[in-house]
Amino acid sequence: MSSKLEAILPKFKSIHLKQLASLCGEKTSGKKSELIDRLIALSHARPAKPPGTKDSRLILSIDLGIRNLGYSLISPAAPSKVLSPSALTADDLHRPPRVHLHAWQRRELLEPSIDGIEDPDRYSPASLAIATDRLVRHNLLPLKPTHVLIERQRWRSGGAAAVQEWTLRVNTLEAMLHASLRTLRELGHWNGEVVSMAPNRVTRFWPPPPIMSEETPKTRRSRSAKTVDEAAIKGAKSQQNSKKYKLGVLTSWLAMKRGSEIILPANRDTEDAVKWFRSKLTRSRKKSSDVEDLIRDAGPRKLDDLTDSLLQGVTWLKWEENKAILLREEGLTRLLEEKLLDELEADTLVGDV
Repeated sequence: MSSKLEAILPKFKSIHLKQLASLCGEKTSGKKSELIDRLIALSHARPAKPPGTKDSRLILSIDLGIRNLGYSLISPAAPSKVLSPSALTADDLHRPPRVHLHAWQRRELLEPSIDGIEDPDRYSPASLAIATDRLVRHNLLPLKPTHVLIERQRWRSGGAAAVQEWTLRVNTLEAMLHASLRTLRELGHWNGEVVSMAPNRVTRFWPPPPIMSEETPKTRRSRSAKTVDEAAIKGAKSQQNSKKYKLGVLTSWLAMKRGSEIILPANRDTEDAVKWFRSKLTRSRKKSSDVEDLIRDAGPRKLDDLTDSLLQGVTWLKWEENKAILLREEGLTRLLEEKLLDELEADTLVGDV
């Protein structure tokens, strides 16, 4: 297999290799030879779902936070369209997979401070270790996930030299969460996989939803990687890193008509959560301020935390689907012959880690 990929991949232009890497959740930076090596290595990785087996994956997706930690539990649903390399289209490359939603919650890890006075030891390693252990053993592992996706944290924001104290706290929580899950796995108490998810790759993966874009499908398809200027790329980067952008993507999924739903509630609790989310759209669905209203009027349930965890889980499933289809001889040949990568948005390549 690798020899066939080594023969086909060099035929792609560098920009198309970057698009291919983005479609599979991989880094898009580097020289052409580095991109090829990275894609070949990715094709060798053990698939999350062995081909031809029943899909019994339960994906627990976590949006990290100490005051607001959001998580969702999803499993793949029967697809409305079965993908195959021979019939692949450009729209298929970014079509979100249908999922069953089993849990969708947010919580605060530490008890509220008394009289609003912060205890200096409240965020100490000892305190966070207790909170992490309680979260993992009492809340997360009882859900019996096969895969746990943890949002990757940054040490700095916006290129700043200083590292904020709150950033250190959340990074400490991230490390403890990885260590706890790894230890429980090594001890035989859990047999799942842990995946670190770069949030910028998640948001960059999805094209702007119709409710946020004034482009028509025709103009969007014509805006190839070659025609996007520097100002457009800068604007796309700013927009895609915003809460409004991510909420817009999820809103477009939840607005799908019956029979083409992306998010399928699996129980009464998640059905109520989805109804609550949708209720925020009823006042002015067609106005551009819809998502801004969501952010402003969300109340105690933080919509962005809920959005991030669900968006992250669906994105990972799509990456796994794309890897299974694209990183094989038939998929690469289809991309090359039909020039499907020419139709993708160039703003998916903005920045990387």
